[in-house]
Amino acid sequence: MKNKRKYFKYNEEDILEILSEYLYTDCNSETIGSKAILLGQPGGNLRLVAVVGDGEDEELYETDLEEIDQKIDFNGSH
Repeated sequence: MKNKRKYFKYNEEDILEILSEYLYTDCNSETIGSKAILLGQPGGNLRLVAVVGDGEDEELYETDLEEIDQKIDFNGSH
């Protein structure tokens, strides 16, 4: 039996979109807003910092994610 493989290559924009979509799958809102950034270096301290909320919350998009990075500890489910 031959193994079937699929190869993927994503740019930063695609990575952020996929991770943001994953994060808001459990939100109970008809409209979802998100903002996310990747910080650090690959193979070292690379991390995602994101905010997800109601899509009508315009202030969400003004969130300083680098400031949030300094204030909170890792809290991911994986």
